[in-house]
Amino acid sequence: MLVYGIHQGESAELLEEFLDQTGVQFPLVPDQATLGRLAFPPGVGYPYPRDVVVGKDGTVRMIRNSFNVEEMRALVEGLLAEEYP
Repeated sequence: MLVYGIHQGESAELLEEFLDQTGVQFPLVPDQATLGRLAFPPGVGYPYPRDVVVGKDGTVRMIRNSFNVEEMRALVEGLLAEEYP
């Protein structure tokens, strides 16, 4: 199973700072506007940061406006442990 982080074009310096602060070790790839449309539907506003976690089945499992390392780690580990047909 693979885990990817998707960012919306932040600079390499900002991404490196994020990785250093959080200890995240999965790859970060730039969004091609798809996630942006999902995370920021019309009329919702644009609070940053916004974290969206999508499960193995393609459904949105979490949307948060702040990044908590322990919460995210527990969620991702739980999702990775789920069975998916």
